Parts: sequence; C-alpha cells; structure tokens
Amino acid sequence: MNYIVIISTDEKLNMVIAKTVKDVFSDEFILQFPTTEKEALELLEFELPELVVCNLTDPFIDTEAIAQRIQADSWLHNFGIVGIYDGARKEDSELLEKYKGINLLSLLEQKKTEYILGRTLKIIYENRQLIFSGWLTENLIHQVSGSFRIRNIDFTVVPVYAALLSMSMVRMGWKTKEERLDLQLALSELIINGIEHGNCGISKEMKTQAMMEGLGMAELISFKNEDPDISKKVVRVDWEFSDREVRFNITDCGDGFDVTSFVASLKHPEEGELHGRGILLAKSIADKLIYNRKGNRVSLVFNKKSQMEQAAPVGFSTEEVIRVKKGEVVMKAGEVADCLYYITSGKYTVYHNNQAVGSIKPSDIFMGEMAFLLSNTRTATVVADRDGKLIKIPRESFITVIKEYPQYSMFISKLLARKLVQANESSTS
Repeated sequence: MNYIVIISTDEKLNMVIAKTVKDVFSDEFILQFPTTEKEALELLEFELPELVVCNLTDPFIDTEAIAQRIQADSWLHNFGIVGIYDGARKEDSELLEKYKGINLLSLLEQKKTEYILGRTLKIIYENRQLIFSGWLTENLIHQVSGSFRIRNIDFTVVPVYAALLSMSMVRMGWKTKEERLDLQLALSELIINGIEHGNCGISKEMKTQAMMEGLGMAELISFKNEDPDISKKVVRVDWEFSDREVRFNITDCGDGFDVTSFVASLKHPEEGELHGRGILLAKSIADKLIYNRKGNRVSLVFNKKSQMEQAAPVGFSTEEVIRVKKGEVVMKAGEVADCLYYITSGKYTVYHNNQAVGSIKPSDIFMGEMAFLLSNTRTATVVADRDGKLIKIPRESFITVIKEYPQYSMFISKLLARKLVQANESSTS
C-alpha cells in the first residue's frame, strides 16, 4: 500500500487533508499522522512515503529539525513535500528560504488548502519520476527528458510544475539551492504568460480592467474558458537534460506576437506590452532565451557550468539512449532480460499472448525490471503508443550502483511490490 505522511497536530486541518486525499485518490493511500518529530522521521525512513504534507507553522512539532534531518540524508529525498502554513504567523518568502534544502514542491496557505491541495498532490504523484531521477542522473544516467501539458484551468498550480523542474535542476547539479527559487519563479511566469496571453488572449488592458472590477486572474481565466475553443488549449512544457545543456521549451496555442518589437521593449520594461517580469528574470538566469518566429514558444537554455559538474561513477558514462517511434516494439516476449529501461518519455502498451494487459508511463520509472532482476526471459511484449525515449541500463551498471547505494534496493523493491499488487488487482477484476 502507498503512504502519505501528514506531519500536523491540527485536527481540523488534518480532517481537511484526509477528505481531500480521499476525494482525489479514493482508497489508494494509507494516511499516517505522526505527532512528534521522532514518529515523523521513523515513518519517513521506514515507510518510504510517496507524498508528505507538513504543517510548517505547527506549534507542537519542530519541523525545522525534521527538515534538517531530511536535508542531511539523500535517502529522504525521494518523496515530494507539500508545505502548509498559517499566513498570520509566517510569510511564505521566509518559509521558502528556510526550507529550500528539501523537496518542498508547494507552499499553500492554510485557508486555501481545501481548494488547491488535491490538484497539487495529484500533479506531484503523477510526475514522481522527476523526484527519483535526481539520484539516477547523479549516479547512473546522463539524459532525462519529458513534457507537461498544462490546462488553462490549472493556472493556480503552475508553480507546482515549475517546482518539480527547478528541484530537478538542483538535484542534477545544474543549479544551486540558492538559485532554485529564481528558476522556479521564471518558469512559473513564462508558463502563466502562455496561459494568460497566448491561450486566453488576455491583454494588459483586459487585466487592468478586471482588477478594477475586483476580479482576480484566476476568475478572469475561468471566464475566458467558458469559450470551448479556449478551454481546450494547453501550454506544453518540454524539457531535456543532457551532459552539455538543459533546455526548456514552453509553447502555447495562441497566435503569437511581434517578437522583434517585444524583445526591443525589454530594454525599457515600463514600455512592454506584455508582463515582462518572468522574461527579464529568465534572461538573467539562463544562458539563452530564444523565441520562435511566431512568438508562441520560448526556450530557456542552460549550459553546463564546469564548477557544478559532478563526476560520474566509472562505467556509467556510456549508457545507451533509445529513441522509439510510435508502433515500435521495445521488448519481445522470450528475449533475454539483460537490461532494464529508465522511462524518460512516451507511453507504452504491454501485450501478453497478443492481448493488451496494461500500459507503462514515465511515472512507472522503470520498464522490464522484474525479468531483469530475476534473470529471466521477458514474459511480455511492449509496444510504443507514441514517440518516446528510454535509457538502457545494463546489469553491470545497475549492480554497481546498488552496491554503492544499498538503500535504493529498498526503493526498487517497493516499485516491484506496487506493480505486483496492480497486476493482481487487474487479474481479479
């Protein structure tokens, strides 16, 4: 069973969290409610939770001590943390600075918990491979890629997507903890620009008028999305981490704008037609900021900095990147399982005796690990549903990493157990 640990002694808040988890995930998770720092750390270390929700302003739990313990142990960096706080007691900027060393992916004011927590937890859970990819990239593989398709109505949770990506940049050695918040803000602003200006066609004048009428941006976007042609639009965020650079492409479904004039206006921010805060910040932290000719896609490129390079363990620098096309057979039943695959992107269907029996997505993290670990032949055939990318990890490399980081064998065991439960549920349904 999967776990969510709720570090909070506030019974009213805990009831709201429990109801939210039930509404979003049904009975998929067991909730644990530790009431002391010791209980919380024991659960984090031995239950391997998928998600953690922490009341950072709880007067009866020393959350700073818990955060310091998490920061000191890389084993405790494999779950996403959502922080909740009382805005009357603490400022969000103070908490973000204090807890920047842990996987704090979202910070929600307590009074907004009921409305945002569910979507926040779902986004983190569905993209948990980004959390796990940190140690993989440090210790085993060197290329990770993927994409988000962000709906207009998810305007309020854009910072969660940006936090997942900026956290990955830190864990993979591309940015420092001190630089993470600027990157997260820049990505958030650029994605929001795509929703506001690109997909919804909201001009500076419209936004100003809405504010004068007492409407917030979320309300204005909701109003715009009553138009079915607008509501179906998404902002696509594609990313790719390689040995040489990291690239983020943010593409909206709008008509674009005059890129030349806008870039010129950035020299005088007060004259800009669009909100330029995110773009100016992105320009200051990225090595390149590139627009396509139409003006509906912006790319942020970060070059590898020599002072931030991390030496790769011997033997791990030649792992093979497999680019698959839609309809391509990735694995065949009966083949020798001499490797497993880390899934960076794509979606795949599993066939047994020519019958579709399941699907595999990046959130599954690995493909073909059961036969690989049991030294058996493949029992199923896997076909790509769309274009994707895999990292081929040979047995020697995998065993070397497990010897050096034995705690990760527990994580792999949990993945296997989860898949066995899912397979049993499918066979009996």
